[in-house]
Amino acid sequence: MKNIITHLDSYRQMAEVQEERHLVKDASLSKNHQRRHKLNEDYRLPYKRDVDCIIHSKAYARYMDKTQVVYLVENAHISYRALHVQLVSNFARGIAQILRLNIDLVEAIALGHDVGHPPFGHEGEVYLSSLSQEYGNGVFAHPWQSCHLFSEIEPLNLGLAVYDGFLCHDGGLCGPVLKPCYGKTWEDHIREKKQKLADPDKNIWPGTLEGCLVKLCDTISYLGRDIEDAISLGILSRDSVPKTVLGTSNQQILNVLAADLIAMSYVKDYIALSDEVYEALCILRRFNFENIYVHPKLKVESKRIQKGYRTLFEILLDDLHKHQENSYIWKSFLHNKGEGYLSSTTPIQKVIDYISGMTNTYFVRTLEKLIIPQRIELA
Repeated sequence: MKNIITHLDSYRQMAEVQEERHLVKDASLSKNHQRRHKLNEDYRLPYKRDVDCIIHSKAYARYMDKTQVVYLVENAHISYRALHVQLVSNFARGIAQILRLNIDLVEAIALGHDVGHPPFGHEGEVYLSSLSQEYGNGVFAHPWQSCHLFSEIEPLNLGLAVYDGFLCHDGGLCGPVLKPCYGKTWEDHIREKKQKLADPDKNIWPGTLEGCLVKLCDTISYLGRDIEDAISLGILSRDSVPKTVLGTSNQQILNVLAADLIAMSYVKDYIALSDEVYEALCILRRFNFENIYVHPKLKVESKRIQKGYRTLFEILLDDLHKHQENSYIWKSFLHNKGEGYLSSTTPIQKVIDYISGMTNTYFVRTLEKLIIPQRIELA
């Protein structure tokens, strides 16, 4: 067994040498991977190991029942969060391969960046953030929550560049050029997490080219796909999509954007789009926000969802205060958490962490269990 471990170690080292020869000079190399807590090395390069940790996590499994834009609609072809992160990963990895960036880091950021989203997407995030602020806990921001989830709630001990990619993934259309803030430290990451909670709209630059690529590809991946979903649901027609250089179908949009992104970013120390394509992308994003994301047909259950958030939040918080280890949230969520999390996390944050990790179905089922009278068994 010792000989096998020795051989695997040498194979991994050879892979690191090949990586250094192949990747561009500003790419993220495995030898520079920074992990909070040291692990015994195995045959995998460290960012690939991070990918494996994310894929096998409980939070990743919950993507399957977390919606992207459309919820409570019976349509098997509508995008869920699980599909979205896979689309981001697939698109970004294809470009990273041509640009000779670290594909494993790109995949890790792409697959894990949205685990912090609560039930019912961005709408749920608004409701949860409002409750959090009302109860003196500050804002809820899903990029921060993604870091918090994989470092405190379900700690995976990922690399700094991965957590940084999670925190910085939003705000992809902040300009045609995305240049990394190279050389970040763990202290920088802690400071930037505080900044994100102080101002959720603050646009924080990733510390790597790979993080910048995912930041842009996140936006690119959902715009065209959301248009296709809206057309499929009958709330949008193809003819109503703005006529730009990007085209009007998801396939056309992705093809044009990929070609432009590669041409503008090749062997550069930044990720970029041309001015013409960037402006077209902004037009498309404005169109989606005005015609899809606030469409009345998609918001008929909004008031009930908002009321459900408040009801669930207040019941769980009151129950935790009164019954502690006999409370519902303890038995369902807190019982297997580490002492560090339990001692350092406020009751309000514990409730927020629990709700934000729920799937849509589990959210509704928990509401039913807590507020609907149940059959009494007198055995």
